[in-house]
Amino acid sequence: MRWRILSVIGLLYAVQFSPAIFAIMTVPIILRQEGHSGTVIGLVQLVGLPYVLKFLWAPLIDKFRFGRDRYKTWILVLSSIHVTALAVLAFTDPSGSVVVLFAVLFVAITAVSTQDVAVDALAISLMRPSERTMGATFQNSGMYLGAIVGGFAFLHVYELIGWTGALLIQAALFAVPLLALLLVEEPPRRSGAPPINFRHALRFFVQPRMGGWMAILATLRLPIIMVLLPIRLMMVDEGMSTEEIALWYGLIGMCAAGGISLLLGPLMRNLPRVFALYLVGAVNIAVLIMATFIAGAMPDAIRYAVVLAWGTLALTDIVLFRGAMDKVRPESPGFDFSVQVAFLTLLPMLSNPITGAVMDSRGPLPVFVLSALLAIVPMAVVFFWIARSGRGTSVFDGESLVSTSTLSTGETKAALDHCQQVFSDHGINCTRPEPDYLLMKEMGCKVEMRAQDRSVDIRIETPNENFMTFIREEVVEHLGEIDPDAVLEMRWTGGINVGEMPTNFRILRAAKRREVFPGLVRVTLSGIDVTSLTKDGIHIRVMMPETRGRKPVWPVIAENGGIAWPQGDDKLHHRFVTIRQIRLKEREIDVDVAHHEGGLISQWAVLDDDRQEVGVMGPGGDLHLPSTKNVVLAADLTGLPAIARLIDQADGQVTGHVFAAAPSWAELEAYLPPSGLTVHALPPERFDEVVVDLVQKEVSGDVGYAWFAGEFSTAQAMRSVFKSQYGLAKKQQLSVSYWRKGESGHTSRTA
Repeated sequence: MRWRILSVIGLLYAVQFSPAIFAIMTVPIILRQEGHSGTVIGLVQLVGLPYVLKFLWAPLIDKFRFGRDRYKTWILVLSSIHVTALAVLAFTDPSGSVVVLFAVLFVAITAVSTQDVAVDALAISLMRPSERTMGATFQNSGMYLGAIVGGFAFLHVYELIGWTGALLIQAALFAVPLLALLLVEEPPRRSGAPPINFRHALRFFVQPRMGGWMAILATLRLPIIMVLLPIRLMMVDEGMSTEEIALWYGLIGMCAAGGISLLLGPLMRNLPRVFALYLVGAVNIAVLIMATFIAGAMPDAIRYAVVLAWGTLALTDIVLFRGAMDKVRPESPGFDFSVQVAFLTLLPMLSNPITGAVMDSRGPLPVFVLSALLAIVPMAVVFFWIARSGRGTSVFDGESLVSTSTLSTGETKAALDHCQQVFSDHGINCTRPEPDYLLMKEMGCKVEMRAQDRSVDIRIETPNENFMTFIREEVVEHLGEIDPDAVLEMRWTGGINVGEMPTNFRILRAAKRREVFPGLVRVTLSGIDVTSLTKDGIHIRVMMPETRGRKPVWPVIAENGGIAWPQGDDKLHHRFVTIRQIRLKEREIDVDVAHHEGGLISQWAVLDDDRQEVGVMGPGGDLHLPSTKNVVLAADLTGLPAIARLIDQADGQVTGHVFAAAPSWAELEAYLPPSGLTVHALPPERFDEVVVDLVQKEVSGDVGYAWFAGEFSTAQAMRSVFKSQYGLAKKQQLSVSYWRKGESGHTSRTA
């Protein structure tokens, strides 16, 4: 965690939020004291509209730069405009015409809200994905620090020296935190990124299920915001002095919010997204019911509702800002975050005139009751939009991870065609609902690729980090076969920790070895983390340095989302092997390795005294047979362990044929789990010669499912048999290559 970066982010947001609090929270108190009506005060609240509409000009902030830096320069220029407007506002009479005050304040807020776009973009570009919850925590804490300056401090100074002096002091203070910009270096915009224009910006909305997320942004914090104006006006109407209002509303309330951000923010980091949304929704309802009771039965205790409301709002914003950051595209952070903030603030902003008018005509209690009822709406959105659509399929469901990127290339059609071909060859279900849209689904994972004019938008959704690592690497690798230069410039949002070892990577050691039969060796691997290998698949990738005895340098996540494999003397040799058995109590797994001369991992498997560390990634590969009646299973020694696992997963309740390489029928029969399969043992040295003809000769009738694993050319021939002779569709057969003749270290993927 880079605390300097997070601290700078907090200071920048303190500068951002202070003017908002002053305009939207503090000015209404002063206007009320000057005798203005609730309706007029509610209309003045529309000065905050630039915070809602700033997304309209946000693409300009993303696109244009002045000097070396883009966002830092924008911040400095817009801050100067804001400070100048505050100086003019200092000599405007708050007891006079609100039109003049509104106009000058509108200029100030327009400048600072546009500056907010640049600060958001800079903060997101500086933070790693893993830091975003803490980033939202520091963002919130900085905002409430700014709120203390714009609320408590201003009202306190206003009481002592008046409007003009308080505003001039506030304007001077804004320049100090901007010095924090010197402590950070703005990352450059990556070359090859898509052009920034409004058309590109609007593609943000076509991402899957974005409508539900926008609905949650619009409604989750609305009920809490609605009660803040009545609370402020009630404090004045109850006869509280400016100093007391400043203490409770500007200091104690903001300290409560900031304290909750710092205390609960780190805890929220590990909560599943959907659980966090339900949690804050339930807290909102409870707090609004309590606030309604205070407003109706104990109006003189309204000061305590301030603490409840601001603390709840802080908790809500951590969840919403974290989610908003995760949905930002690398090339347009200013627009993407700003448009989400627009949805976050639009309804609350528009509710203020209505709230003020209701208070004038009917008092504050109806507003509190309505807010408590409206708090049910976001809970309903979360339930019906997430639960009814199924866990594991939601953009922000805690059971699902989502990662997105854009490939800037002129080869958009070729990229989709190539990925469809490669993934189909690996047995993955690929469809083209539209010519420019590729959809892949397998084992609870989904990959979507949508071709634009000169780019491909990519979205990966997986139930866990293990699958995310595997699939993102596959996507990057295969796109690199079409446009390698463009792939180097890819950047991802969500589910990625650049520079860190993959989350599905672990280090194990060989504890013991034994020969199952000639050509097949069982190696027992031990380590502290084998529990996660009990799910998600049957294959793992085992790797070790190509130079024996060399200290390993392990792979890390590359900036483009792929795997940065060590090169040169540190290069790793790796192969996929099948987990045969897992013993959690002993922290051991057994893998069966086909032994042949010349293979590095094959030779390691038979060296009894070799205890070197090996890297393991996974697991992957399918766990079950779609059909257990009249199946065909065929494999050489490399795929034989997988056949055994497939039979295991079916609890032996499977009929049909097994064609496998083994020294003898008896040894093969002893190795495979009991089942209703007819076992055919083929000599390992002649397996590729005879297996295709033997399958065609021995298998007849309707085949329920066919599966093959072995050498590449044999896998292709077997796939043709499965399709032509037995008429099997994609979901009814799978023929994959585990190795290729003449290619040392080749590791074909299975799924």
